[in-house]
Amino acid sequence: MVFALSACTGVAVKQPGAGGKLIYQQRALEISAIRQWSFSGKISLDDGDQGGSGRLLWDVQEDSSELDFHGALGRGAWHLDINPDRATLKLANGDEQIAAKVNDLIQQRIGWALPVDALQWWVRGLAAPGLVTVEQFDASGLLIHLDQFGWSIDINRYKSFAGLQLPIRLDARRDNFRVKLAIGRWEMGGGNHQ
Repeated sequence: MVFALSACTGVAVKQPGAGGKLIYQQRALEISAIRQWSFSGKISLDDGDQGGSGRLLWDVQEDSSELDFHGALGRGAWHLDINPDRATLKLANGDEQIAAKVNDLIQQRIGWALPVDALQWWVRGLAAPGLVTVEQFDASGLLIHLDQFGWSIDINRYKSFAGLQLPIRLDARRDNFRVKLAIGRWEMGGGNHQ
């Protein structure tokens, strides 16, 4: 699912020193402390042979998440509920699938090892908990590239939403799989940050 939005600021590609890493760590503490957030935008998925795109709304409330997808030209729609006990995928035709973990459910449904658990960190410009192979920051300490869990993630643009620099363009790749996001609206902590 591919996202494309305009009116975005570019990201410098200069690698900062230890000061940039410190700025990133302080930002990571601030952003990860916000337990309620949502965004809407466009998403594109591609495995080299097949793909699809549409609009995505991702809403996080404390320990639960909801993702709503509506495919391009009205084709394909689904709703994903994630909580600590299970993940439930509801399709537009009424079919419902349940799994103990969201990543397992996505693997069963679309055949991808898509790390939704990690993606919820990456979309906020943060590394997910766990081993990080490569991190690159811009001159102001914003994460612009990350290699984690076999995925290569580029955060191409950030934009200020109510004083917080948040990603608006993200491209994640692993082998032939590719996920692209273009985020048009963020809400952090329950406030509307357009």
